[in-house]
Amino acid sequence: KIKIAGGALAGMYMALNLNSEKAYWLGTYEVDLQRAISDLVKPGMIAYDVGANIGYVTLMLARAVGESGKVFAFEALPNNFKRLTDNVHANKYDNRVILSDNAVIDGFRQIDFWRGPSAAMGKAEGSAGRKDLSYSESITVQGISLDGFVLGQKHAHPDVIKMDIEGGEVLALPGMERILKEISPIMLLELHGPEAASISCKILKQAGYRICRMAPSYPIVNAIEELDWKAYLVGLKT
Repeated sequence: KIKIAGGALAGMYMALNLNSEKAYWLGTYEVDLQRAISDLVKPGMIAYDVGANIGYVTLMLARAVGESGKVFAFEALPNNFKRLTDNVHANKYDNRVILSDNAVIDGFRQIDFWRGPSAAMGKAEGSAGRKDLSYSESITVQGISLDGFVLGQKHAHPDVIKMDIEGGEVLALPGMERILKEISPIMLLELHGPEAASISCKILKQAGYRICRMAPSYPIVNAIEELDWKAYLVGLKT
């Protein structure tokens, strides 16, 4: 385990490959997301990390919500899930973080989950975008919807949801429309491509959200055409 040198996780520990994951160690990984979590996530909150990968953002959220909060972390790729589990354990956050190896989609069913060119990257069948990358191998995983998980299975209501699932937003957001309308969590989104942006923004606007850039002062996005291919957005209930 390596002690993180800078950023939101400074002083915490992760198992890292410094050849390919140096940004985690330095604290330079997704600085806009780090700032948004610092601004918006408060002690006692319930946070959901959808697409937790190896746990960098999960640990950020766990530190931000404190001992009185909880984090639910979802990661479907087995290798990532093992590292996520190890990194949560290394920081003694086992009681603060609830781990799930399910894929968050639009319902409860088995689904093909494609491995990307990087062992740490994958997406559910039916995701949008990332057509430039090679997804050559799939595994079968259990898919769940957040409406079913939260409202059906009676898990804690989320105050904030971070979602980075390689275009899978087009599946996950339709599966949480009741949460968006009835619970209205803060949404922290990484979107990949115009199809994911169009569908995601439409669902959020229909649920009464304003859509902002993940940047200082959170400027409002007036049109999806303004967005880059990879877009970092914050959804706030109006």
